[in-house]
Amino acid sequence: MQVKKEKKKIIMDKSKKRRKLINKVLIIILILIGAIMILLLIEYYPEITSFRKDAEVYLIEDECGLVAGNLIHQIKDEGECKIKCRNECEVRKKEFYNSEFILRENACHVCNCYCK
Repeated sequence: MQVKKEKKKIIMDKSKKRRKLINKVLIIILILIGAIMILLLIEYYPEITSFRKDAEVYLIEDECGLVAGNLIHQIKDEGECKIKCRNECEVRKKEFYNSEFILRENACHVCNCYCK
């Protein structure tokens, strides 16, 4: 009888150790998954981490002019505005954040640049 009790005790001790080990491994796996999720969020959604400071706004002049009765614009569309904004931010040694193009008829367009 004594031998059976000792065997049961050894078996119970092994199963407790096994459970503790499994719990530790599961906790480590959950921590790793959480860390990977945070890194992926930062990689694919950088605006999440951009809370550290507000963007500065810079206005780029369109410099339009009247030629043969037509208004000719230096910045014609949103694509050109974005390119000029990227260059403006780079010159100021800042990171490009966003651009805003406002189309105006019979006046010069507006191009706002946001840099961080």
